[in-house]
Amino acid sequence: MSNSHNSGRIPPPAVSDSPMWDRLMGNYNFACLKVAAQLDITGLINQGHDTVSALSQKLELSDKGLGYFLLILSHLGYIHFDKQKLKNTELGKCYLGRDSNYYWGEVLLDPFLIYDINHLDKKILTSLKRVYELECAGRSVTDMWQNNDMDNNSAAAFTHLMHSQGFASAVEAVSLGLFDKSQTLLDAGGGSGTVALAFTDHYPERRALLFDLAPVCNTAKIYIKKFDKNQRIDLIEGDFFKGEWPRGCDGICFSNVLHDWQSDTCQSLVNKAFALLPSGGQIFIHDMLFDDTRITPILFCFHLFMNHGSQLFSKEQLYRLLKEAGFTKPKNYQALGYFSVISAVKP
Repeated sequence: MSNSHNSGRIPPPAVSDSPMWDRLMGNYNFACLKVAAQLDITGLINQGHDTVSALSQKLELSDKGLGYFLLILSHLGYIHFDKQKLKNTELGKCYLGRDSNYYWGEVLLDPFLIYDINHLDKKILTSLKRVYELECAGRSVTDMWQNNDMDNNSAAAFTHLMHSQGFASAVEAVSLGLFDKSQTLLDAGGGSGTVALAFTDHYPERRALLFDLAPVCNTAKIYIKKFDKNQRIDLIEGDFFKGEWPRGCDGICFSNVLHDWQSDTCQSLVNKAFALLPSGGQIFIHDMLFDDTRITPILFCFHLFMNHGSQLFSKEQLYRLLKEAGFTKPKNYQALGYFSVISAVKP
């Protein structure tokens, strides 16, 4: 009698389908975070709506469904259950709390629909044909940057989003003491001024220059006022592709800037920084580095390609850009999470 397990003509799968299920269900992870931000789950728990029943009554939502939803947030690490009571974790309070300096709501509410899963398959295929489509109000954000043609609404939405993503790492980077030798720091293409804000907070006797397009500077004023840095940060409106750069700095930082542009454009920006700095002045590049051994940097690199046709740079690639401009003594420092700061000196 033949073995029934081996008698069929259809061979069993060579590997488990668990990774397929993980990827499929993984789509819900970010979607649940977006909903948590929309409902302000973190804030409601802080207000005392700290059981499934209390939250479902407050929000007028399904008690059963909300129970499952909160269980997902618990497994993701943003809340935890303590004898049926809901409590926010440090992760939740830091990045989902609306009163936190590091609130990610501007990303999670996704005004550009960058992360809309229903749109991503089309976006991937479109970008692979070398058509890049990060848009606001039907216009290319990349073109608006490069042509100094960004309207106030687009600038505000994008600047708030970038602040949410970049401020935590900027504060961590400055706290490491990497900027100790800089007395006046130019935050070039600084957006909300994440690095300028962190720098002037860590070194209250020093100054920063925030250099960006006029509509972006209008939004940066909100953050400068919020953190009471009006006397420490000078806002300078201008186009760093075509216009004159502000003078008088001994440090220049590109924070989450170079990854939006092609290598030749980045080389031009680094060259301009070298020409502006005095001997002994330092350049700083605050960014996520490309790492082909980890999935998140690869995904973010592809995300940049889809939006701008650009990329993340590896440490070695940035070292080459710096050396080509004339900088020496490049060093790489770990900042927060996936982010690093690379520094170099003008001899």
